Amino acid sequence: MLSMWRRILKLSRKPDRDEFKLLLKLNLLGFTLVGSIAYVIHILVTVVFPAIRGG
Repeated sequence: MLSMWRRILKLSRKPDRDEFKLLLKLNLLGFTLVGSIAYVIHILVTVVFPAIRGG
């Protein structure tokens, strides 16, 4: 198992500046998307659904 990890580390490389910027943008986009979906769900649960139930 250790030899497998050694082989992976030999094949891996440090990303260049452009690749790093692209990965950073994609991660930020993903975090923003997930956070936005969570916020919409939170608003639905706290505002819309209690109003439907008459609360």
